[in-house]
Amino acid sequence: MSDLNTMLDQAIALHRGGDPAAAELTYRQVLVAVPSLADVHYLLGMACLQQGKAAKAVRSLRTALAQKPDRQDWRFNLGVAQRQSGDLAGAAASFATVTAQEPAGSPAQAAALAEHGAVLLALGDLPAAEATLRRAVAAGAADAARNLAICLYNLSADPAAPGSLARLEEAVMLFAERIEIRERLGFALLRVDRAAEAAEQFRLVLARGPTEQDSRLGLCDALSTLGRFDEAVSEARTLLAQQPGLPAGLVALANGLHGQGQLAAASAALEQVLEQSPQSLPALVNLGTVRRDQGDDAGAEACYQAALALSPSDPIIHWQRAQARLLAGDMAEGWREYEWRWQVPGFPLSAALAALPLWNGGGLPTGQRLLVHVEQGHGDTLQFARYVWPLVARGLPVLLQVQPALRRLCRESLPPVVEIGVLGEAVPADIACRIPLLSLPLHVQGTPGDEVAQVPYLQVPDERRDFWARRLAALPGVKVGLVWAGDARAGDPRAAATDRRRSLPLAQLSALRDLPGISFISLQKGARGAEAQGPDAPLDMVDWTGELCDFADTAALVAGLDLVIGVDTAVIHLAGGLGVPVWVLSRFDGCWRWLRNRNDSTWYPTLRLFRQSAWGNWEPVLTGLAERLRHFIDERIGS
Repeated sequence: MSDLNTMLDQAIALHRGGDPAAAELTYRQVLVAVPSLADVHYLLGMACLQQGKAAKAVRSLRTALAQKPDRQDWRFNLGVAQRQSGDLAGAAASFATVTAQEPAGSPAQAAALAEHGAVLLALGDLPAAEATLRRAVAAGAADAARNLAICLYNLSADPAAPGSLARLEEAVMLFAERIEIRERLGFALLRVDRAAEAAEQFRLVLARGPTEQDSRLGLCDALSTLGRFDEAVSEARTLLAQQPGLPAGLVALANGLHGQGQLAAASAALEQVLEQSPQSLPALVNLGTVRRDQGDDAGAEACYQAALALSPSDPIIHWQRAQARLLAGDMAEGWREYEWRWQVPGFPLSAALAALPLWNGGGLPTGQRLLVHVEQGHGDTLQFARYVWPLVARGLPVLLQVQPALRRLCRESLPPVVEIGVLGEAVPADIACRIPLLSLPLHVQGTPGDEVAQVPYLQVPDERRDFWARRLAALPGVKVGLVWAGDARAGDPRAAATDRRRSLPLAQLSALRDLPGISFISLQKGARGAEAQGPDAPLDMVDWTGELCDFADTAALVAGLDLVIGVDTAVIHLAGGLGVPVWVLSRFDGCWRWLRNRNDSTWYPTLRLFRQSAWGNWEPVLTGLAERLRHFIDERIGS
């Protein structure tokens, strides 16, 4: 026996000395003499494991545990050996047993949880892996955090799935060095219109890997969404310098160039893509939009048709085509295509409204009503409120839900039989079905301003009209209302980019400064309204906007004006609906509702359009408007 002990001591010394191969041979000699020594079987298993002989290690460790099943530290190492041998299911079972047997919160349990979670992750059981790894992290297993991050990353393979964004945000905090997690987080942020945060993630990826193609493309997309087109173009050119002719890079470049107003260059980049890949869906859709803005309606239609042939149920393509057809004056097809908007991500519709059936254009059951609900901006509501009259003429009982700021004006303007509510209020029990306000043109025949409703269709009570008339009478000359900016809509980057194109710096109204015989009245609400009384204001303006609580108040003031001049905002529709002369400063890529090549409007007989002839250039527009305004003043004074 003393010789056996000496041999075992030699084996342990060899093992501790870093020679597991020699130790293995000696352990085996000991076991030949005494096969029942559990501790030696364990030591043999560990010597095999250290040499990468995982299958042999598993056999020895199983033999040891058969004699001493309560040794959870041995079972833990069995799990390690099983994992290395490829027996992931066996490893998971071993680690689960250790987890259950070790004291809660102990370092041994934390280590077992971390290993169990890693094995579950390798098995692809992601929900179980997440739960186990969270327990490991909570128990203090620091090495589990990275596996938890990878698990969360894998759970977020579909960025649109519920919870994906939150998982990715957590994963980045747990494992900031993994650039693929940051990259996926960037794209998930883009999906929910958090473009500034997305850009930050993409930049962090590119700081570590400047040739990461997808992150560069994501950064281009984020920057274009934010309206930072110069930066988007620069990033796209960097990508194309790394990978010349890359189709996705050319599309990104085109998007940035389009935002800069370089339509010919954007078109050329997209045509280059289509020369290489004639069925490139992004290139076709974007080229359709560029051609639309170039005034090439036939070219735009050809692109959209080609895109729809490739992806006939893509709501984005239908939505873009709808606006192009409406702009071209093809109202019937435009309104049909416009219905696709509800499938475009980002179009808000409450669960209560979504649960109601859509009106099919027919009659209603006795005792029930039709809910007409607004859907977009205040200007859309003002423009399309006219479509409620034909519903009343057909004898349909209607509840119209509008934005709070329009409730009083609509109540005063629409027939008394129409109940006016606020969007978001509870749906009454007698509502049979619903229709979005901008879907009514599909069901109501007529030409705007003719069968649909005669302008003016918005009304102001006499007492409020008289109140403002008295105040306006105290001002000299022709009374002209001004609005120079839209709603910046900081929470919606795409809408904010459009607003930057339609709005203009107040300083540019200096073109109107030297015209005699005018009193200018500010109609500008919101953050930019304060510019009217600022030190850099180019015009002397009366500012009563602090007294205007809603559109009913604004309507009473506007009704007494001789003229309203403004960019394309809700005030324009208010003036048009009241029948007040209104001049619109329209951006180069003007809204579809103003059609093409016209200076008048089918919607409002008192409206005149002053269009940009070059992208972003207001100077000649304002020069021409000032000259026309001079004649307007002469006519008014002369009359």
